[in-house]
Amino acid sequence: LTFSLCTLSCIFTLSLCSVSAPAVNVTQPYRVVSTNGTTQIQCFIHPPLPQDLQVTLLKGLHGSQKLCSSTLDPTEQREKSQNEGEVRINCEAQAVDGAVKVTVFGLRATDTDIYRCEIQVFYPPPYLQLTGNGTLIHFTFFCPSCNCPAREAQRQRSGEEEEDEPMIAPVSVPVIVLIILIVCVLVIIIYFQVSLHLDDSSQNKQCRQLGVGL
Repeated sequence: LTFSLCTLSCIFTLSLCSVSAPAVNVTQPYRVVSTNGTTQIQCFIHPPLPQDLQVTLLKGLHGSQKLCSSTLDPTEQREKSQNEGEVRINCEAQAVDGAVKVTVFGLRATDTDIYRCEIQVFYPPPYLQLTGNGTLIHFTFFCPSCNCPAREAQRQRSGEEEEDEPMIAPVSVPVIVLIILIVCVLVIIIYFQVSLHLDDSSQNKQCRQLGVGL
């Protein structure tokens, strides 16, 4: 009976502790934009940031590839991470406003994927291993070191189209003025010719009238 009471009291105490202890989780933004191969992923930890933790950046829908990891002390604010994946990709972790901000360098357009923050809490106890919901890295344009045949082909086609377009020489102001003067002269000549023709017609008509009178 005494053993049963002790067991029940232990279970009750553990249940109270589990209820009173807040649930710890890691949230990430749905999408971030990479500029020139660099991007930042913020991993928010709820409740506030622990005193001693390690953050590992995982690549892939299921986090199958480890890129870099860093043991971070919020009092030190920043620590350079150690690469565990490709050499060209570097990471840097920093504690900012209750979140771990991971800056990733050396990304390419082919690195478009889901990236997750794996947080291991060492202190305060208990030890926890948490994984974020994942962030999609979106590339707006490619870095100069990236090779993109499709983009280069598009630029070449655009250049060829511009070369094929006929060049239209701009019309200068003196040419326009000369054309206007020529038109004015022609109008004046036509006006005088019409006036002379009307005068000749009126004179012939008067002569015919005089001849009929005689």
